[in-house]
Amino acid sequence: MSVLRFVVYTNTLVYTQAMEQTEQTLSTREFREHLADAIDRAKLGEATVVTRNGKAVGAFVPMEVLEEARRRDEEEIERLIEERRDSPTVPLAEVMAETLERRD
Repeated sequence: MSVLRFVVYTNTLVYTQAMEQTEQTLSTREFREHLADAIDRAKLGEATVVTRNGKAVGAFVPMEVLEEARRRDEEEIERLIEERRDSPTVPLAEVMAETLERRD
């Protein structure tokens, strides 16, 4: 039995990847009214952008898009750790700040 998995996610990387696919834009009211349609679209690999007052505030994306974003985040953290393993100690806060800065 297949279990449907979906997520509402606002990460910039996920939104950027979702933009490469066919997407639909809905207001928050429309999104609530048509949630089943958004789920069906996600199952087909399509994104639904949700807006509030005309501004994109999030995206309802296929689970694969979220998993890929998480995988890339993990790879980036691992790369930073490995890069600095043999260097002088660097505070974790600095590593995290640099990681977050690279996402922008």
